[in-house]
Parts: sequence; structure tokens; C-alpha cells
Amino acid sequence: MIQIENVSKSFDDLQILKGVTLHIEKGGIFGIAGRSGVGKSTLLRCINGLEKYDSGSIKVDGAEVGSLSAEELRLFRRNVGMVFQNFSLITRASVYENIAFAMKIWGCDKNSIDRRVKELLDVVGIPEKINARARDLSGGQKQRVALARALAMNPSVLLCDEATSALDPKSTMDILSLLDDINRKFNITIVMVTHEMEVIKTLCDSMAVMANGIVEASGTVEQVFLERPPALCDLLGEEPMQLTEGETVLDIQLDTGKENTTLLTSMARNLNVDFRFADNQKLSLKKKTVETFRIIADRSDATSMAKYLDAQNITYKCFPEVISK
Repeated sequence: MIQIENVSKSFDDLQILKGVTLHIEKGGIFGIAGRSGVGKSTLLRCINGLEKYDSGSIKVDGAEVGSLSAEELRLFRRNVGMVFQNFSLITRASVYENIAFAMKIWGCDKNSIDRRVKELLDVVGIPEKINARARDLSGGQKQRVALARALAMNPSVLLCDEATSALDPKSTMDILSLLDDINRKFNITIVMVTHEMEVIKTLCDSMAVMANGIVEASGTVEQVFLERPPALCDLLGEEPMQLTEGETVLDIQLDTGKENTTLLTSMARNLNVDFRFADNQKLSLKKKTVETFRIIADRSDATSMAKYLDAQNITYKCFPEVISK
């Protein structure tokens, strides 16, 4: 759906994107996380052609964004909706007028506009606000109107730039639930830029972590949070593990609610091996809750521990590559 290959972008002498590569699948919800200033929003604006990238390739449904003519780009953007942090509504206009704006620009007939606006207000859950002024709405209501406006032309891609950052916690959860519904009902590919980890865990299927203008880690949300690469640890404010030479890390995923520590203690007794607990985390993700125990053991014991876990049909990952001398 969206293929980003080695994309770079500079503003004057400041390089913001330094060879970004990402593949975003059609119909999914993809999160791009990172600290402020790492290039997340710039990348989003390159995807919809609001910014020109200096080198590399961005293809959306096979179209190279950087090679589109002005007219082709205009048609392309019709298929890409955009939602911003600050809503970007016409504050003095009515809700109806805000949603209808793009359709009027594209020359849609009055009956089609009227039908589509009312349909979208039902979708976002505020049909009673059709004649209200945008300036009189709450933050959550404004973002619902912004979502309806972004969906007006039936886009296949929806780009959200910190779409929940200006909202209170309840409004945030309401908007995330609405985005999930929109994704499922219309099969729209959603790309979320955010620095809020709960947004990623609650809504997204896959994610990338950006730092210093590049993608430091990517994969499914479960995979990235369970593996906890250095870029994610830095974003979460976690200290990196301190290992000695010859040690191995095992991340063991267990069903919640079981006597997990007893199971691990039994492994140590049966195998006559020693290990230490590094941490335990329970992650509430979009589709399930998972619990992991991170343990540190001698590398010489890793094979027997892996065989034991395999025999117990327990999911785990072993990370000898993170050993620091």
C-alpha cells in the first residue's frame, strides 16, 4: 500500500529524514512513534505530497508521490485524508459547511453533498451538531468533525498527525475507538503519528519507532513492545540492560492469570540452572493482553532452557545479540 524506501529530507542545512524505509500494509493501522523533532510529521507530509523529499521513493498504491505533476498531485490528495492535532476547522463556519468544504471544491452536486454530510455525521456520532458553529464545539467534537471532513471524499488512506494530543483522556479514547470503527467499516489504511504510547498500544496493528531521522525499529506492536529495542526503551525512559559477557536474555511470554513465577522456578529446578529476573511486564494491546518475564542467564544454559520451553509449548525469544562486553 505505502512503500517508503530510503527517503531523505532537509530544510536548508538541517537534515530531518536520513534514509527512512517503511512498508505499510493496506487496510491496517500503522503507528509512527518518536520524540518531538525526529521527523515523524515531516514524513507524514511527504507521504501526501505536502512536502517534497530530496531523495528516495514513496509509493502509495504504486504511484510515486515525488514524480506527480501538479494536477496528478491534486487528484492523488483526493484519495488521502488528513487529520491534524489542532483540528484545522473553519471556526466561524458550521459543522455542515466544514464537512462539505472539499466536496464543494470538487464540484459535487448539492444533493450528494447533503447526503454525504449527514451520513458522515452519523458515522462520527454527532448528527445533532450539524448546524452548530465549529468554534462552539468541545475538543472531542471538533476532532470528530475533522475526521468527517477527512472522510468526505472516500479516501483509501487516512493520515493522523498527533490527532489526540490536544484531547483529554476520555475524548482520546473515544476518538481511538472511532478510528478503529472507521478502519474496520471502510477498510481505510490509517497512519498515526504520535508520541503517546497508549495510543499505539490501544489502536495500532504495526508500528515504527523513529529517532535521529531514521527508523530505529519496526514490526507488529506486540513484537516491538515485547522485544523492547533501544529506541523504544529511550522513548519510554527505560534504562538499558547491563549484561556481562556470556549472558543471554530470554523474553518468555506466558498466559496471564497463571502461576507464572512457579513455572519459571520449576524450570530452574528441573534443569539445575540459575537465572535472574530482569523484569515482568503486562501489556494491554489492541487485540489481547500479554505478559512477559525477562530473565538473564548464562549463554551455556540457553539451549537447554529453550528446549524446556519448547516442550511446554511456551512462546519465548532469545537475544544473545544484546550482550555487551
